[in-house]
Amino acid sequence: MLAPNYHISLYVEILLALTSMFAGVIDTLAGGGGLITVPALLFAGLPPTLALGTNKLQAVIGEFNASLHFMYHGRISPKLLAPGLFAAGSGALIGAWAVQHAHPELLNKVIPYLMLAVLIYMICIGRLNKNKLSQTVSVKKFYLIAGLCIGFYNGFFGPGTGSFWVAALMIFLGFDLKKATLYGKPLNFIGNFASVFYFIFAGLINYHIAFAMALGQITGSWIGAKLVIHQGAKIIRPVFITVVFLMTVILFIKN
Repeated sequence: MLAPNYHISLYVEILLALTSMFAGVIDTLAGGGGLITVPALLFAGLPPTLALGTNKLQAVIGEFNASLHFMYHGRISPKLLAPGLFAAGSGALIGAWAVQHAHPELLNKVIPYLMLAVLIYMICIGRLNKNKLSQTVSVKKFYLIAGLCIGFYNGFFGPGTGSFWVAALMIFLGFDLKKATLYGKPLNFIGNFASVFYFIFAGLINYHIAFAMALGQITGSWIGAKLVIHQGAKIIRPVFITVVFLMTVILFIKN
């Protein structure tokens, strides 16, 4: 098991930074960047809980950067968003607490199947944008239920959370794909932000690796935010699905 202060080689560190930059673009566009960075951290030798904690810290920096970009350009209504932030943060804290009590070997076995489920979900969710959707529940009720459930998943595992938010916002609040992507970003950020404190307290973050990857995240999230505002999210989906598919296959082979 690698200690939180373990230092990897410069070559691997550069590869992780480049991976996080690519993941930052994809996460901002379509969600699910963690499906790329978590396997990369596992391949680098980090045990599951340390990989999840390190991933949370580098991801939250990219999420914050993209959220600020969207807020600055007036694409998000704070009044419409506010009810979901508390619920998403609370759910993430509960999830982060729960993952500390899961056996590492169990996480090693579960992660590939969670990734496979998200991959199948991502392939299917692309069809939602072709249908005109309408709001089916109240905003407060949606944020209470979805915030706690998706937030819990974010704290417990995390990869694909942004995609879950996009789908839920489209299905239950009737958002189009672009609007759902914009609002899903700060909701995903608050879940990562809340859970990262738990991982810090538990000593499950390799800061050297996390900050190296954060440099890539900042660049990637900035590029992704520009693409979301000017072109929408569909441009990256085929690449995203291909990469996640390959990562999922490799993890199944490894396990």
